Formats: sequence, structure tokens, C-alpha cells
Amino acid sequence: MKKFKARLFGMLLCLAIAFGMLPVQADTISDNFVTREQAVVSILNTVGYGALDQTENNLSTFADAASVTAQYTDEIGIAVTNGIMAGSGTTLDPQRNVTRLEFAMFLSRSIRELPDLTESQIFSDVPASAAGDVNRLVRAGLFCGYGNGLFGSNDHLTKDQLSAVMDRVRNLKNTDLKDDFYYSINYEWLNNTKLPAGYPGFGSFEEVSLSNDAKIKEIANEIYKNKDTYKKGTIEQKIADFYSTVLDMENRNKQGIEPIKKYLDKFDEVKTAQELLNYAAEFENMTGYNPLFTFSPSGDLLDSNKYTLYGQGLTTGLNSAYLLSGDPQVKTLYEGFIAQMLMASGIGQEDAVAQAQNVYAFETLLAENTLSNEDASKIENLYNPVTKDELAKSFTNVDLRKYMSDLGYGAVENLIITDVKLMAKTGELLCDENIDVLKTYVRTKLITNTASLLSKELQDAITGFNAVFLGLSSTMSDEDIAFNLLNSVMSGYLGRVYVEKYFSPEAKADVENMVDEIIETYKKRIGRLDWMGDNTKAAAIKKLDSMTIKIGYPDKWEDPYENIEMKSYKDGGSLIGNIFAITSAQAQHTKTLLDKPVDKSAWLMPPQMVNAYYNALNNEIVFPAGILQPPFYDEKASREQNLGGIGAIIAHEITHAFDHNGAQFDGKGNMNNWWTQEDYQTFQQKTKSVAELYEGLEIAPNAIVNGNLTLSENVADIGGVACVLEIMKEIPNADYKAFFESNGRIWRYTATPKMYQLLAQQDTHAPYKLRSNMVIRNFQEFYDTYNIQPEDKMYLPPEKRVSVW
Repeated sequence: MKKFKARLFGMLLCLAIAFGMLPVQADTISDNFVTREQAVVSILNTVGYGALDQTENNLSTFADAASVTAQYTDEIGIAVTNGIMAGSGTTLDPQRNVTRLEFAMFLSRSIRELPDLTESQIFSDVPASAAGDVNRLVRAGLFCGYGNGLFGSNDHLTKDQLSAVMDRVRNLKNTDLKDDFYYSINYEWLNNTKLPAGYPGFGSFEEVSLSNDAKIKEIANEIYKNKDTYKKGTIEQKIADFYSTVLDMENRNKQGIEPIKKYLDKFDEVKTAQELLNYAAEFENMTGYNPLFTFSPSGDLLDSNKYTLYGQGLTTGLNSAYLLSGDPQVKTLYEGFIAQMLMASGIGQEDAVAQAQNVYAFETLLAENTLSNEDASKIENLYNPVTKDELAKSFTNVDLRKYMSDLGYGAVENLIITDVKLMAKTGELLCDENIDVLKTYVRTKLITNTASLLSKELQDAITGFNAVFLGLSSTMSDEDIAFNLLNSVMSGYLGRVYVEKYFSPEAKADVENMVDEIIETYKKRIGRLDWMGDNTKAAAIKKLDSMTIKIGYPDKWEDPYENIEMKSYKDGGSLIGNIFAITSAQAQHTKTLLDKPVDKSAWLMPPQMVNAYYNALNNEIVFPAGILQPPFYDEKASREQNLGGIGAIIAHEITHAFDHNGAQFDGKGNMNNWWTQEDYQTFQQKTKSVAELYEGLEIAPNAIVNGNLTLSENVADIGGVACVLEIMKEIPNADYKAFFESNGRIWRYTATPKMYQLLAQQDTHAPYKLRSNMVIRNFQEFYDTYNIQPEDKMYLPPEKRVSVW
């Protein structure tokens, strides 16, 4: 998972602890607090004096001038001259503990220009006269409140807090790569890049995606322009007629809620929990979508050549971390959105508000029984085999066997539960006593998940909620929303044309050679590991030898919509009708998979996507054509630059085969222990060190890195760079600067504060800045290339550096 007005000085650079603290009594004396004098001196030494009038005030007008520490007389004099520090009557009070509000005023007056990186906030304990100064700092990402509407104006500033804010100030102006490599090499981009409309986050990946989108848009528009010329059933006809229903807002507005009204009414008619399940199954069989809960086949972790059935239970509309945060703003926003959706579906305002509160409470209960994001990031927590009879015991008030049979899974006797506690709670909640809230929950899910396919009013409600939730100052245009939907639904068709027109065989061959070289290097590195025994090394190398490589696009193009008819409005179709035709056909196809072997030639991403992945069940790495272009890969770039870009990404994906999740799978893609006990214990200690290295780092106010949540990606980042640096050693007169700077540029990224907070809670990747700065600090080549010394902020003591692979 956000539009800035000024230069993007500090958004990525607020690397300090959030300003949460216990209230402090007004006159408490402690070495932990900061005096007014210390605060001013620290500010001036950090901000600098260049923009200040350096005429010194002799301070003689203050009765307590003698209490100013002699060595700070000049600094305090300059602060008084420039209006940064003022006394109270005839006294300056230099040795009194400074409050948070006083400090904010000092700082705001010391910095003439600050970027607007986020929205202002209203603090009930900040007087109107100081609100402007406080909010300058808030908007620049330098300060935040307690999250409860309070700034803590009268609380004393601690030394830790002073240090945190000064780090943030330094990061606003810092361009020294020895102190912040990422910010230094991306300075121009970070300071000049504004978030495109509708984007809560934007970086190199999004930048290339926009470029790809422009190319695909041109293809799609050409097809659409000739929409009346295509033979029925051709790829072009399906693209054109589907796109026409997306763009035809006039007919979408005319229909409004009507396309789903019959379904809403039918759900509303049910009287019991069993009737609700009966119709949920019927609805899924008609449309391919289930707003209650369902089951789905996927590869079996223990035998990746076959499919098995998975189930999770009732899910929440918001990530559980938000529902459990206790944030009143989240509650107000989400309840308001639910009420808006319910009113759009025909519920009166008073009832909608009351029902929204009930749904929020219901989803909060689900959240309390849902795996945390951290626990869900561990693959072993998601594989819990049960028999159908065992599962049915949790569903004492409804007939689960009938429900599974109605869904087409009557013959299934064994399945996997991905969230045991949530599924048990689901069984408990599916009872007649809860029928009213269950019906409202389903109604909310159905209208919310189809709103963007209906009228502009409903589409705007979705984009409006997302804008507020993610801190956007502007939303995406209707044209871009329409194209994104087309590119998502018709990605396979459009990807074919994209590859034919824009992806060269030479690029594919070059990257394939690079992959082969990196795998061979990885094998050599494993062979030299001093912490792993020979048997485990042999198994790891065997896994690498078994790894499948997919570059650019599939060898065989599938036609996922071969038997699906796309209709324009003039031919009696509709946007949601076309979507349901697709999802219904896909659902029916998916239900046949339990009787078939897994097709390991299938791709999980379309070729135009700017991304890459490792699939543990296939033991494969996949690099779509979309990512094989600058700044990641350039046929004209130096070898060092490409190694720092796509080379590091290739090695990153390979390392996923050996992160804390991938390490549990063998070369055939099965969850199977190939480790000796001693080696695996050592491996766990090493990955624990990686988690500890990242744990607690602040990426923005109130956005703190979870080292365990991001562990798999951090292991892959560090392991990937380690591998390609090995190749760098073999290049005569290798240009390490080109390597490191290429690597740093692929991670450039900016986002709204709310997006950073969302990513910190949910994303298994570390913040992009850390994917550059924290990774390279572990390698001596970086220190040697840039002469990094212990006094430099980029310096990480050798004993803290980590290495797994």
C-alpha cells in the first residue's frame, strides 16, 4: 500500500522513535530531560546559522542572564536576537526543563522553509497561537502527537525525544552518503518527485509500471477504437467489449445498485444461519464470489504436485491490526464508510449508522481471533490439516457438511485450515442469534466489493474512503481507474501484445545467462559456509540444481476466458455481468482442480507486471518482462549497474528458497525437512540476528519496523546482495560505486505517512530506504568503496553486521 506540496525532504527520513510517552509533572527534575538552553543549542547546531542574523544579544535585559552556561552565551544570544527563544517577563529561564510545546516553537522559528509532507492535525492541548508552528513541524514529519488528540504540550521533552527530532532535522538537509547513502544518491528524485494522483506510495517499481501502462493503454485504446470490427469470440472483441462496459459510465449510472439488488434482497430474506449458508453457496455458484466465507483448492505444501482444499473463515474488511489499534479515527472512518455503503444499498440513514456500528464490533471480534500479520508471515502457521468431521464439530449451529457439498466439495474428507482460531470463531458465530449482524456483514461485503463496478457515485465512495484512509490529497482520474481495471482483468491478453511489441529476445537471453551465473555463484557460496554441515550443503545445492527459471513470459499462452462471453451494454451486457461471468467460470474451473495434478508451468503474474517472485511449491523464480527494463535492467548499462539492479533482485528471489519459510521446502517444492538439527538451529540463530537488526526502526512517525514480520524479505535482501558482490570480485577493476548506486536507486520510494503506517503493520518487506541503507551496511565492500568510518552514520560495527547466506 499522499500528494506532497513541497520538496520531499523528510518523508522517508523520519528514522526515530514515535513521540509516545507518559505525562511528566511540570516541575520534575531529571537527567533524562532537556533544559531550554540545551534545546536551543541543539537546534542551532543542527539547523545551522546561515539564514540567521548572527548579531548577538548581550542578554543584559534578563535578570537571570548569569544562569546561561558560559560556553553557550553566543548561541543563546543569537536565538534571542532571531526571536527563536523568548523570556517570560524579565527572565530567560535557561535551566528550566523545556516543554514539548516550547521546543516545537523554538524549532519552528529556527527553520524558515519546511516541506508539507502530510496533513495538519488538531491537538486539543495546543493553543491557537501555537497551532501554526506545531503543524509546520507535523506536516514536515518532524513531530507527531500521542495518537489520542493530544500533543503533550506541557510534558517535558526527554533527551531521547530531542535526539529523535534532531535526527529527523538532519535527515531533511542531509546529502552526505556517509551518513545516509540512500538519501544522498536519490536526493534529486526524492526532492522533486510528487505522488501521482491516487498513489499512496510511489517509487521505481511504480515509475516503470506507469511507463508500461502508457504502452498498454495505447494498445488497448487502439483495440477499443476498432471495437465494431472484431469477430465474436476473438481476443480483441473480448477486450473491446469489456473495456466498453468499464468506460460506459452513463449506463453504469443508470443501473446504479440494480445489478446486485436481487442478490441483496435474497440475502435479506434469509431467516436463519443455515439459510444464510445455503444462499451464500448458491450465490457463489452463480457468480464465483462468496461474501460470507468459502473454501478453495491450492497446492498441498506436503505434496506440491497435488491440490488440496484450504479454508480460513470469516474475514474482516480492514486489516485486523487496524481494528485492534483502538484508534478512534479508524473507527469513525470505517463505520462511516460502512454506513455509506449500506445507505447506497437502500438502508435508511439511522438504521445504516446503527448497523455499521454492529458490523464494526463484529469485525473487531473477528480481528481478535485472527492470526497477527507477524504470525501469518510464517508458513508453518498456515498449514493445519483437519478432517471434515473434525471441522464440523466447530459448527454446532449449522450443517457444515451440507455447505461444503453445496459449494462442490462434498467428496472432500480432508482439508487445511489456514487460521485455526478464526475458523473456530466462525463456527461459533454462525448461529441464529447472530443472524441480523451476519446479514448486515454479508450485505456490507457484497456492496463494498462490487461498488467500483457499479455507478460513479459508488466508485467515488470507494476511492474517497481510500484517499482518506491512506492520506491522499487527490484521487485517480476515472480514465486511469478504468484502465487499471481493464489491465487487471484482461492482463493475460494485453500481456501477450505487450511482450510481442516491447520485449526483446536478446534481453531474455541476457537475463537467463545472468540467472545461471548467479545460481552457480550461490552454490559456491553455500559450499564455503562455515556454519553448515556437508549433508545440509549437499541438500541446499540440490535444491538450487532443481530450481526452475521463468523469464519474460510463459512458453505457452493460456486463454483463461476461452469459453466466456463478453457483452457490451448495447448487446445486453454490463460491467458487473462481465465480471461475474469471469469469476463464475474461474470458480468452476478451480473446483475441478482437486482431481488434477498441479500445472507447474503456470505463471502467477502477467508479463507486463513490474515485479518478481519465488514460488516455494514449484521451487521456481519468475521474472516478468515488465521488470526487465531501467532502472532494474538495461541492455546498454554496465555489468556492475545491472548486477546492482536486476542482479540483486534475481539473487534476492533465489535467497527466498532459503529464508525462514523457503528453507522448509525441498527441491521438489514440498515442505520437507532437509536439515540436520544442529544446522537448522544455527540457521535460526542467524535469522534471529537479522530480525533484531531491523526491529523497532522508525520509518515515519508512528510507523515502526517489525523485524519478525519482515524477516523473510530482509534475509533475501542481504543474501541477494552478498551473492552478486561475490560476482563483482571476479570483474577486473570492478566499479563498486556503479554497483552500490544502481542498487540504491531501485529502492527509491516516497509515500504518505498513513501509507508508511499501513506498510509497517502489514508488509513483509522492510521500508525501501532500509532495503538500501541497512543491507549495504553489512558488507565490507561498501565501507572500502566510500571510506566509511566509525564516526559516520552509515557505519555499523562489525559485531552487529549479519550474514546468513
